[in-house]
Amino acid sequence: MKRNQLLISVFSLAIALLIQADLSAQSKGSNHTQSLANLHTRPASNQHVQSAADLDLNTSPIEIGNSIAANIIDRRFGWRYQKVCAYYGALIFAGASDNKDITRQIEEGFQPYYLGKRKYRRGHVDFNVFGIWPFELYQQTGKKDYLKIAKDLADHEYSDPRPDGLTELTRFWVDDMYMVGSLQVQAFRSTGDEKYLDRAALQIITYIDSLQRPNGLFYHRPDAPHYWGRGNGWGAAALGELLSELPENHKYYDRLVAAYRKMMQGLFAFQGSDGMWHQLLDNPESFAEPSCTGMFLFSMITGVDMGILPAEKYLPAIENGWNALTTEFVNEKGEVIDVCMWTNAKKRVGYYLRRPRITGDYHGQAAVLWASTAMIRLQE
Repeated sequence: MKRNQLLISVFSLAIALLIQADLSAQSKGSNHTQSLANLHTRPASNQHVQSAADLDLNTSPIEIGNSIAANIIDRRFGWRYQKVCAYYGALIFAGASDNKDITRQIEEGFQPYYLGKRKYRRGHVDFNVFGIWPFELYQQTGKKDYLKIAKDLADHEYSDPRPDGLTELTRFWVDDMYMVGSLQVQAFRSTGDEKYLDRAALQIITYIDSLQRPNGLFYHRPDAPHYWGRGNGWGAAALGELLSELPENHKYYDRLVAAYRKMMQGLFAFQGSDGMWHQLLDNPESFAEPSCTGMFLFSMITGVDMGILPAEKYLPAIENGWNALTTEFVNEKGEVIDVCMWTNAKKRVGYYLRRPRITGDYHGQAAVLWASTAMIRLQE
């Protein structure tokens, strides 16, 4: 009897050890899977955020915007796309924060172009986007001469459209989603003519069909299959601008919202544990990049503000991104630091990883002004 009891005890102990080992293996496998899933994602420390009122921001959007706007106003004004995007950013920030002094100074910077003393260019998507500046000036001042200049650029872009209805300037770089889309959206905002929304919607949905991948992110170009941060930033910002104006009964509305949500989900998954998005979105070892982070925040905040994205899911990512961007990447001079300089589309991944980083580059100045504006609107 005692021998039988001993055998039963040994057998029971063996079974228990096997069960424990199996559970341990499952736990390790689960932890490993969880570790891989969280490789890119933000920390979960701020899951309490449920509404804009709950946001715990380390820096004020108004203070950040004022600092960056003052920095660009102190420099010589120019016509290149990244500068124009910064002036547009300063203007929409001025409108959101009711800072008429910034509007006045940005308007003064436009006067050499208005008076013909300096020339801007057209005939390329990066040139024609100049129009978003005078369009915004018209919207804020009501001066029709600004509208004439801007409208000429928007219409020139479609003076000889392709058979498929796209602008003849189409080249299928993800950047163009913003260069074309924002100009045409601004034309709609200024005129109320829905043909401009139709142009933007067709251009952007065609780029989505060509460049968006199953993970929601966009290739830089069909033959440059990389998830470049700022390239995706241009696309995200374009979607935010368009969807803020596109009526729900538009024929492309549902497809655009679906593509936008798919992109935001992809960005949510690839946000770095540092709160930032990186130069190559799927490579956490690439450098944290502030211009794409600012653009993503602008778009993500806009989606939450419109009710297209669920606040309880995306506000923690927004809070983490904003705090990382504005505390670590904006200096006391109002300069955004470590901004990837202009970037061509290349097949070689090493090209993106070795891009120089610049302090005060207008790509970064523009993006953080956009994000500041969106944050102010969200908190209203």
